Amino acid sequence: MEAAAFAEIPQFVSATTLFQNAVADQLGVPVNDLHCLNLVSSGQAVTPTQLAERMGMTTGAVTKMLDRMQDQRLIRREHDPGDRRRVIISQLPDRLAELAELYRPMAAFLQERLSACTDDQLRFVADFAGTARDVALDQAALLRRNGKAHATRRATVEKRERT
Repeated sequence: MEAAAFAEIPQFVSATTLFQNAVADQLGVPVNDLHCLNLVSSGQAVTPTQLAERMGMTTGAVTKMLDRMQDQRLIRREHDPGDRRRVIISQLPDRLAELAELYRPMAAFLQERLSACTDDQLRFVADFAGTARDVALDQAALLRRNGKAHATRRATVEKRERT
């Protein structure tokens, strides 16, 4: 049973990625913009620098992404009242209903399945998902730090080396 469960995890991750791509397509945005929106709405990243670090992007790429998202009425930029040099990113309510409708069927399915679980099962699911998320984030950071640079960064380095 352990092997069967282990084999399902990559399939679940791939299916989730396909679902996120489909949601992004319906919103008319690149999937990175949707990922950014999820980070902003969950409070995991609220400054451009935090977004760049969390998403493994350059600050320049994040600026372009935020410009696009602002044009799409997905986010707004505001100066931090405690430090006017700092910019805070927040989700705009304009398109929340549209976003919620796209996630509604998946949320309903998950709610139905989770409502049938015992408290111990819910604790296991929450612990497993949280731990798996943390390991995935750590491994992504490790790959970025020790592996090949992002394609944009590689191209920039190669261009510098040629000149």
